[in-house]
Amino acid sequence: MFLPIIIALLALSVAAEVYIFYHHIRNRSRSCRIGYIVVAAAAIVPYFTLMIVGRFFDLHSEASSLIGACGIVAFVLNLICKICWACTLLLRPRKWAKYLFSALAAIGCMLIIYGTAWERFNLRTTHIEVAYPNLPDEADGLRIAHISDLHIGRLPNRHTILRNLANEVARQRPDIVIDCGDMINGRYDELDSLSMEILSSMAAPLGTYTTLGNHDLGHYILDTLALPPEENIRLLKERQAAMGWRNIAGTSVPLAVGGDTLYLTALDYPKNLEKGSHGKATDEDYAPLFEGLPSEAFNIVMAHTPVVWPNILSATEAELTLVGHVHSMQIKFPPVCGGRGWSPAALAYTHWSGLYRDGNCALNVSDGIGGGIPIRIGVRPQLVIITLRKS
Repeated sequence: MFLPIIIALLALSVAAEVYIFYHHIRNRSRSCRIGYIVVAAAAIVPYFTLMIVGRFFDLHSEASSLIGACGIVAFVLNLICKICWACTLLLRPRKWAKYLFSALAAIGCMLIIYGTAWERFNLRTTHIEVAYPNLPDEADGLRIAHISDLHIGRLPNRHTILRNLANEVARQRPDIVIDCGDMINGRYDELDSLSMEILSSMAAPLGTYTTLGNHDLGHYILDTLALPPEENIRLLKERQAAMGWRNIAGTSVPLAVGGDTLYLTALDYPKNLEKGSHGKATDEDYAPLFEGLPSEAFNIVMAHTPVVWPNILSATEAELTLVGHVHSMQIKFPPVCGGRGWSPAALAYTHWSGLYRDGNCALNVSDGIGGGIPIRIGVRPQLVIITLRKS
């Protein structure tokens, strides 16, 4: 999702640099010209050098994540300033342009710094109650902790973030913990021993369950001869099992709640979307997965991407479906008159954040914990506590 955007921003950044240099810098002193080029190169080269190197090596250590984070933040800050500067030069001698674009540059830079230094660390716990007439009596008040998209390999300060999440889950005391995939960003060994130790504390009476997202499938590994995707999945599941997390992708399990039984079903990531085709629909038929369940069963379905919800509803009446994947594209504008606000994700997805209802069926889309870039603006990392109620 992010690569085409990054390439477009790089082209825009280079165009702004060339325009500024040609119209404002080239006739200045030699030291001024050299200084400008050095600053521009320092803002652009490190991140894209890491990106190019990353095409040949699987970089997933915390150090490389931190370097990449610093590089992309420097690039975005430089981009905002240079675009505003270029617009000021383009519109001169209009005085309003200087003040307008200076203000826009200042606001943009403050938002980036805020989203990097504070918001992406500031976990938000969202409480939702969902009522059903057919909820078993014993399940009234059942609390579900819904998380998604840890992307451990792209998390600078990963252990601090994971520890904050684990502590908050423990404080909320849910009955069950459900993780909707993309635990890693590419390789199973991103889930290191300390991350495993922290995440293993996220226990619940009914269990901790996870499924596979597109990043868990091993398709982003560069040397698939040394580490085939199937082997990556197997080793990831081994580490998850060692943490006490049950990866039930492609299966259903009964959940005994008092004298009643609920069913939890985890979907595999759609085969036609394995490279993470964002917003694209799938033609997966999930009916065979639900054939063995009692017709009157209360179904909780966990998947990774929200685009599968119509396929789920055509296969069964799943009362609650939990997904992630979108992260609201890590930028969201606050609601003006209620609602969920607006994000560029709304251009690609029908369901992109929060709770949606379709009759007796509900879908919740988590904003996730990590992501492709270390910047979140208006989209704090999210833990959702869902309480089921008998209506």
